[in-house]
Amino acid sequence: MRHAATGRTRVALIAGVLAIGWSAGAGSFGARAVVAVSPAPRVVIVVGPSGAATDGYRAQARDAAAVARRFTSDVTEVYSPNATWPAVRAALQGASVVIYMGHGNGWPSPYRDALSPASQDGFGLNPRAGAGDTDHQYFGEAAIGSQIRLASNAVVLLHHLCYASGLAEPGVPEGTVDVARQRVDDFAAGFIRAGASAVIADAYASPTIYLASVLGGGRSIDSIWRHAPDANGHAFAFESVRSPGFVAQMDPDSVAPAAAGFTRSIVLRAGLTPADVRAGAQGRGTGPVGGGPVAPSLVSSGIRFGSPSFETRTAAGTTTRFDLPFQLGVGNALPVGIEASVRWKPIALVTPPAPPPTPGASPPLDVPVPGLPGEVAPPPIAPLPPPDGTGLVVAEQPADVVAPVGMSVRDGRLTVPIAMPVAPGQYELAITLHDADGVAFDAASQALLPSLVVRVAADVDGTIVAAPVMTLTAGSGVDLPVRVTNPGDRTWGAAAVLDVTGGTAGRSATQATLVGWWLPSGEALASTALPPALEPGASTDTAIALLVPRPPGHSHPGPGPRHPRRRVAHGLRHRPDARPDHGRRAPVTSATKSPPRAPRFAASPGRPTRPCSPAMSRRARMESGARTAGALGQDPGPAHLPHREAPDRTSRGRRRSSQSRRDTSRRMV
Repeated sequence: MRHAATGRTRVALIAGVLAIGWSAGAGSFGARAVVAVSPAPRVVIVVGPSGAATDGYRAQARDAAAVARRFTSDVTEVYSPNATWPAVRAALQGASVVIYMGHGNGWPSPYRDALSPASQDGFGLNPRAGAGDTDHQYFGEAAIGSQIRLASNAVVLLHHLCYASGLAEPGVPEGTVDVARQRVDDFAAGFIRAGASAVIADAYASPTIYLASVLGGGRSIDSIWRHAPDANGHAFAFESVRSPGFVAQMDPDSVAPAAAGFTRSIVLRAGLTPADVRAGAQGRGTGPVGGGPVAPSLVSSGIRFGSPSFETRTAAGTTTRFDLPFQLGVGNALPVGIEASVRWKPIALVTPPAPPPTPGASPPLDVPVPGLPGEVAPPPIAPLPPPDGTGLVVAEQPADVVAPVGMSVRDGRLTVPIAMPVAPGQYELAITLHDADGVAFDAASQALLPSLVVRVAADVDGTIVAAPVMTLTAGSGVDLPVRVTNPGDRTWGAAAVLDVTGGTAGRSATQATLVGWWLPSGEALASTALPPALEPGASTDTAIALLVPRPPGHSHPGPGPRHPRRRVAHGLRHRPDARPDHGRRAPVTSATKSPPRAPRFAASPGRPTRPCSPAMSRRARMESGARTAGALGQDPGPAHLPHREAPDRTSRGRRRSSQSRRDTSRRMV
């Protein structure tokens, strides 16, 4: 036994000598060859697109990065407009401290009746790199919990978010204390599932007030939160429902007469210390290396898209389906689970949209959140004015949200369910394709999609299509071919009802009327009645009589002054029981490649060869900026139309025709 012990001692001594000698030798060749470096805490700072507040968030993020580099060299900054989900997902792997500033989308909220893990309680990020600081796409707790693995005992700091600390958003009532507690518990759940041991949410403070203490302090994380510079001293605790074994705390701005101003919260594993955070570090100790993630692409599939269509009329406030035909290269297939997001960008609204109703209190919770023993939940509260610094928390703008939905792929067509805007008018329809994880395909793939301008029809609406160019003789009368369509939801007028009994049950037909007038004078030209009971989606071809104006002074010797340009407009007039509201608005097709212009017709006279000669019948060119019947696949009719009557002007003394006298009385100045 003694010999064996001596042998072990010798081995230990030899190993010690070798270690000492190698260490001494290493001093000549550089200590990094042998010195084991402990993993450094990885700090990842993310700034999502938040509109006008983004610049302020980036400034705070840079300050936080400078503080973090005093404690670790492994600091990664991912800022809008390049804060995409692939970039953030790659950066967060193994992070010990995560800081996020941007939009927050939590639950309960006025926008949903149930929790949506795919989009709520997570990040609001750029849908694709370089997309600006406004458009944002939510990646919720489902993606965070399943695709991110944080370092052991990681701490997550959420700053300036709506919902994360229990608040709603500016302009929306906070709701009850129970609602606020569930928001706090829900928002932390995805990060805890990803490996976090503490999730701190602070609506108005900068993340620097926590960062130095978390990376280099000695107090517990709970103590750091309770003694933060913006602490209110009103903290109360409750057990987490979503994350068993964790404790949630909130520190409202006030508690009398009821708790209000839910600006601070924490959900943590009890006893967590900064030493635990540092001990769980998985950082490289040398800062980030390697290139950024590559966005998915459809270009290699050889996909080509055809002309899109809607399954039903594009009526305001309705739902329909959007069909997009496609062809793939030989041997290629679409990715499984492909999704699409749809957004409407207004170009010209017929009437301003009504302001959205102010959301009320969130619905009562299905599962009550139990408090600690002896805790009594305060009664429902009324909203308080937001504190100073309210600009740091940004309210949601629904038009800026990119929300992918599933698509059906069948018979060479992609079909997307679409909700039409509630305000009628012209919109640009922006479609973005995403992979099964919600990540947008690269810019080259998106460029393959057609861009569309869509007419969203009102309840009572009308479109008018006329010839684009016509050459007319001043003073002549012509019939202008026009196609009129009822794109709305109401029938124009009603058919006649005949009472064969001789009673009073019968009624006359009612119908819409097409009216034309000269612009800018507004002088009415003529009108024509449309067929009775023109149903939604129906079109009719008709004509409106035009009398081309004469230039001023045409009855006097000499060429006379040139008259100003004249425009012809046309619109619909209707009986009160079915009156279209677009009398003088531009005809617009239901889906065109570019927004049409208001219809206009310009007349300019030519120079006569000699005074009072037959050549004084001046020519006028009449133009229409409206998109023609060609947009509907129809022939707009001849560009040159014969005039009805040519007044006799062969000599100065010859008596004018009766038509010519009528024309003279209608001259426009």
